[in-house]
Amino acid sequence: ILTINIVENNTASSKSDASASRSSSVTASVTNPMTGVPGRMFEGLGLTGTSANTLAGKGAADNTNVFKGIITVTVTEVLPNGNLLVSGEKMVSIGPGDEYVRLSGVINPNNISGTNMVDSSKVADARIEYKSAGYISESMQMPWLARFFLNVLPF
Repeated sequence: ILTINIVENNTASSKSDASASRSSSVTASVTNPMTGVPGRMFEGLGLTGTSANTLAGKGAADNTNVFKGIITVTVTEVLPNGNLLVSGEKMVSIGPGDEYVRLSGVINPNNISGTNMVDSSKVADARIEYKSAGYISESMQMPWLARFFLNVLPF
């Protein structure tokens, strides 16, 4: 078994800005047509048309996650190159709620400290999950019917 020191600090930021514009105009007029040519009724008639399109868009997203903890995992397989495939799960029940921490990944044996510990940043193909179950975590979720209308309604 190995102890994994989970220290995950993830920050992501994205910003976009776009703009485009287009304009056009058309002008047409009929002036003094020649004598005897049909179309005299259009004399002095003018036509003007313009159009303009403008697009401006902006967007931004920021996300910061911090996860700290310790979990002990089991070596489930030693790979041909000597790396260790590990997996572990911890469940903590506090009052009416349950918390689950799961971790799996691949560890290079050279990264194991003398105290049999590895930082989560040294776990390759890491899959780290933290989930809560209970009425407190359920109360923080949007109800399914509200999620449905949020996705369907256009306003």
